[in-house]
Amino acid sequence: MGGRGFATAGLLILIALICIAISKRLEGERRMIRKLRELRETGFAGAIPLDGLSDVERDTLERLRDAGVIRMDRTRGYINPEALQAFKGKRMRFALTGALLALVLAMLIVYVVLR
Repeated sequence: MGGRGFATAGLLILIALICIAISKRLEGERRMIRKLRELRETGFAGAIPLDGLSDVERDTLERLRDAGVIRMDRTRGYINPEALQAFKGKRMRFALTGALLALVLAMLIVYVVLR
C-alpha cells in the first residue's frame, strides 16, 4: 500500500512539472511577441534587431520562426501579422487542451488510488 501512494505522488508531481514547463514556454513566447511589437513600434520600420537578445530569447525566436510567426535574416526579424493571429488561436487551444488532459489524468490517478 505504501508503494502505491508513493507512485501516485510521483505521477502527480510529474504532471505538475510538465504543466509548469509548458506554461513557461507559452509565457516566454507571449513575452517575446510583446517585446517584438514594442520594438517595432519604436521606429525600427518593421525590422527588429537581433543583436541585443539573450540566448533564451533567441531560442524563443527560433520556435516562433519555425511556427511561421517571424521571418528572420541574419540581423533582423520581421513579424508576420497574418500568421500571428493563427498562432495565437492554436496556442490557446493547445493550452486549454493540455490543461484539460492534465486535469483528467490527475482525476484518473486519484480515482485509482481511492478505489
